[in-house]
Amino acid sequence: MEFRRIKAYDLDCCIAEIYDQTEAQTEDVALLRRLLAAVPRPRPAPEGRMPLRILEPFCGNGRILIPLAQDGHTLVGLDRSAPMLASAHAKVEALPEEVRRRVTLRQVDVLSAPWPSGCDVVILGGNCLYELATPEEQAACIRAAAGALRVDGYLYLDNNHMEGELAASWREPGVQHHRFPTGRCADGTLVCGTTETIGYDASRRLVRLRRTATITRPDGAVTRHAWVEQKHPPSTAEMRGWLEGHGFIIEALWGDRAGAPYTDDADRAIFWARRAATPLRR
Repeated sequence: MEFRRIKAYDLDCCIAEIYDQTEAQTEDVALLRRLLAAVPRPRPAPEGRMPLRILEPFCGNGRILIPLAQDGHTLVGLDRSAPMLASAHAKVEALPEEVRRRVTLRQVDVLSAPWPSGCDVVILGGNCLYELATPEEQAACIRAAAGALRVDGYLYLDNNHMEGELAASWREPGVQHHRFPTGRCADGTLVCGTTETIGYDASRRLVRLRRTATITRPDGAVTRHAWVEQKHPPSTAEMRGWLEGHGFIIEALWGDRAGAPYTDDADRAIFWARRAATPLRR
């Protein structure tokens, strides 16, 4: 069964606006800036600058991509959501021309479309693996990242941390209200989101969710959307295995975006991994 065809991000431009309201953190951007500053540059740059070629699949509204472009790097962003990319395009268009020239946004399905090659860095940030339905799809993204990177290029992989069986909070019965994309837009549009767990496999950390989003416009018009998603919170062991299996050398593993060491109780599992000269294949 196909679970990826509908996501909240695909439904309406108002949801991209609510995403901006709810996902405004900058700690991961600050961490990336520190990491990018230390990446060896494989080629000289004009005017003494040394920009990197960076690919961000699941780029969404440009929360991570745009600040890095403003730093002088060249960015390609991939995403399948037209509303999220429209939001990103609008933000990019408001930037100086010099920055706009460094940003390319493409509407594609990251699991089926080819990724650019020869990149210095690939960013898989913001819990993006949680947008995929199975560990096989998640592993495919790591494989694609290996193919997109130059030798000695780097992958940034950032997800929430869950080990063992599916967390109890993901198994709770009943309809959970006030879930994303709940919020109110500047024009008064109101969005109410619900989530209901309708099935799970605790040992495999697979969960199936019924989700709804009810959009009420200022004129009173109401649109209701309903869809089913499957999610697989990846474990640290799984991510480590995918990375090593596709020829990555893990240089760092952190437990939060401030750079704290990873522990069993960490909130996040953030990998910084370098692509070896001869990637292995499993």
